[in-house]
Amino acid sequence: MATTNTVLPWDSRDLEALLRLEPVGPSTFRTRYASPNSRGTVYGGQLLANAVMAASLTVPAGRDITALQFMFLQSADPARVIDLEVSVLQDGKRFASRHVRGTQPATHDASRRVVLDAQATFATPLPGPEHAMPAPALAKGVDPFTLPRMEDMPADVASAVWRTLGYQMDSTLLDLRVGDAAKSLGLASQSAELNFWLRTREPLPDDPMLHAAAFAYLSDWWLNFAAVGIHVPQLDRDGERLHVASLNHAIWFHRPLRADRWLCFDVQSPCAARGRGLSVAKVYDGEGGLVASATQECLSTPGAI
Repeated sequence: MATTNTVLPWDSRDLEALLRLEPVGPSTFRTRYASPNSRGTVYGGQLLANAVMAASLTVPAGRDITALQFMFLQSADPARVIDLEVSVLQDGKRFASRHVRGTQPATHDASRRVVLDAQATFATPLPGPEHAMPAPALAKGVDPFTLPRMEDMPADVASAVWRTLGYQMDSTLLDLRVGDAAKSLGLASQSAELNFWLRTREPLPDDPMLHAAAFAYLSDWWLNFAAVGIHVPQLDRDGERLHVASLNHAIWFHRPLRADRWLCFDVQSPCAARGRGLSVAKVYDGEGGLVASATQECLSTPGAI
């Protein structure tokens, strides 16, 4: 397969194309497209998905991804391809573990910038005892199609969030629904919580690896808002704006899931301090089954860094 060092034009709607990688060596894969965020850098969810896809392409068939541990190291330039080099950490009878490092060419010399570092674990399904935290009330008997879309948030809510945090309200790829905006987003609460429904807008092929990567993509969308949303009213009154950026991210895949079907995110932030905030999510499918858990630590400090 011919390879290219050039980022190809992307229509901003084809998630499968964004996540599929180009092999450039025995254990190295390259992005073809880029999904920029509002700050003009590669959206963090794409980096998470790229790491999942790259690692998945090197493991034996029949092993599902069980965990991803990920560090955002430097902002990625959407004008440059990302090379993902995969190293074998473990290849056992039932488990496989991989290390993924993502790099881009430096701007002014021949060196490379490391933009991400990740470890992923895969395993064959095994018998064992089972239990799960029950789904929250908001995940039961709710038709997400009847809830407001994120882009239809009341103007005062959207304006306050944009002024203080610079968060995007819409996505060409993802469909996010909430109930009462102020309550669901934690803006009228004394606790740092966030509840929403999320899925890809377009259906995806029946490829478990692709759905795991797509879930990693969407898991970065608004997850860290739980750590900062509770502070929006005071920030807005003070005329202050936070610089918010993802620092590290972890996902545990409990059961197979589909990213193109509604998933309910129940998110709490146990602490924000010293310029960092932590968000912890339980993710349920439409039947109320706990399919994944995720955590993210974000930078949250006044001004630019």
